[in-house]
Amino acid sequence: MGKSADAALALAQAFFRCAPADKRNKRVTEADWANSLKKFYREAKEIRHRYSLGFLSRALVAYAFQRRLLDAGFDPDTVRKVVFSLVLSSFTHEG
Repeated sequence: MGKSADAALALAQAFFRCAPADKRNKRVTEADWANSLKKFYREAKEIRHRYSLGFLSRALVAYAFQRRLLDAGFDPDTVRKVVFSLVLSSFTHEG
């Protein structure tokens, strides 16, 4: 695999690790999602730095990550929101 594919896999693994689990049929609250996404976006920023992703690479990784979430059965609207906010929060600024 190339750098972009490896980074997309690392993002997917981080997302699955951070996503709130449905606790015995209890509905996951928005607060659970917000906390989980904050943790995921921190990890995504670390992944961006670890793989030294430039502008084009970040776009390729975001698209591959989106495909992985869709292939895993996530709702397309949810995937769109997660990927959009990933790009804004972790993949845009160099800091």
